[in-house]
Amino acid sequence: MTPLDKLYWLRVAAGVAAGILATLLGFIGVNQPEAYRGVILALAVYALTSYAARYQIFKNLGVSLRKIYTHGLGSFIMLFLFTWILLNTLFFAA
Repeated sequence: MTPLDKLYWLRVAAGVAAGILATLLGFIGVNQPEAYRGVILALAVYALTSYAARYQIFKNLGVSLRKIYTHGLGSFIMLFLFTWILLNTLFFAA
């Protein structure tokens, strides 16, 4: 498995995990879920995957930073939104 494949699957797993965590954040605090918490969480998780990719996976390889930051971005966003919407629908629908 190439380093870019590892990064892609890291971002796929992180997107699902961020969707689950964003749903759980909706249960904490106020009666109505606040969407900005989930979006901030997704941005933080994506930043952590970028940090992991830059300083762990691609430590000594000559891959451009643009490739590191954008590889798997669409999958992360789509899986985050899918998981977040699905779980919110299941848990908050009355």
